[in-house]
Parts: sequence; structure tokens; C-alpha cells
Amino acid sequence: MDFLKLLKSLEELLYEVIVLIVFYPRTLWLTLRHPQRMMDYADTELGDVQSGQYSDTVSPPLFLMLTLALSYGLGEAMHVTPAGNLPSQLADPERLLAFRAVLFSVVPLFLSLKLLSDLKVALDRETLRAPFYAQCYVTAPFALSFGLALSLVAHDGVRSKLVGLTIFLVGTMWFIWQQAHWFAAKRGTGLFTGWLTAVGTFVAALATIILLTLLVSGATQ
Repeated sequence: MDFLKLLKSLEELLYEVIVLIVFYPRTLWLTLRHPQRMMDYADTELGDVQSGQYSDTVSPPLFLMLTLALSYGLGEAMHVTPAGNLPSQLADPERLLAFRAVLFSVVPLFLSLKLLSDLKVALDRETLRAPFYAQCYVTAPFALSFGLALSLVAHDGVRSKLVGLTIFLVGTMWFIWQQAHWFAAKRGTGLFTGWLTAVGTFVAALATIILLTLLVSGATQ
């Protein structure tokens, strides 16, 4: 009986892994094409029963983690191996990916906290979940552009560095543009105010990421 349960669990696991081949590209395409709709979709899906949530896409946190894994894989494919420049504790891929997941989660966390603060919504696990999930969708393409840009800049040659810098700038501007619209829509303010809030919060998140990176690097030396 236990063996049959194990087989059933493996069957479900295999299915969930295989369908990612379909639903991950679909989620990425929808996020790039309709980012604001996907952020609203993340909010709406949380209102469904758990078994029916994100049935036609990848859930936002998983989407972000898979995108970080894709970014790492692209770096490896381009023969960019940062292990030599990393602390020994982050030299293996699993720990490095976990650390990157924590770092890139800081961005949606800061933006979500800012929105709740501006709307004067009481902070708890449930009120934070909806904006955080929404932010994970648009953070993923930004993380992918950042990783790809970093890999290109690490290559020799002026052209690669220029292309990498261009990808980083375009990805960052796209991300901040989405945040400006999101803040403006959620707070009912003008787009200029949304831009100011988006830039300020994004800079604060980046400063925190840099600080965390320095702390981890210093603690592991």
C-alpha cells in the first residue's frame, strides 16, 4: 500500500515537473507582454481555493526561482563561472542559487512593504502575500536581464560589454516603468508620483542587496 502511494506521489511529481516545460514559457511570455495584467492576475488567483490557484501558469515565487535558475544556466552556457570570485560557502550551484533567490526577493519585498505602508494596510502574512506575489512576476524578467547582462559584461570584448550594459539598462527601465504604473494604479495617484516612489524604493532595495552581499562576503572570508 505504501509502495502504491509512493508511485502515485512520483507520478504527480513527474507530471508537475514536465508541465513546467509548457507553463514556464507561457508565464514568461504573458509577463513580458502583459505585465500589469499578470500582477492583477496574481492578486485574483490568491482568492481561489488553493487547488485551483495558478492552474494555467507557474505560481509567482516558483516562476522567480525558475528564472534565476535559467539565468544561472545561461551564464554557465556562456562559460561565465563566477565561483572563483565567490566566497567558498557560495561556490556550489545550490547555495549560490539560494543566495540569489534571497537577494532578488528583497526587491519585491521592499516594493510590497512600500505599497502597504502608503495604503495604511495593517502588515501581516496575508496582507503582504498579494503584493509580494504580484511583484514576483515582474521581478523575474528583471532578474533574467540582470543575469544575462552580467554574463555578457564578464566576457572580453567591448561589444559584449556594450550589449550587456544595454540589456541591463533596458531591463531596469522596463521594471521601474511597471512599478510606476503599479503604484499609480494601486494608490490612485499620478504617474510622476508613481515614478518617484518606484525609483526611491528600488534604490533602497538595491542598497540593501549590496549590503547583504558585502555582509555575506565579509562573514565568509
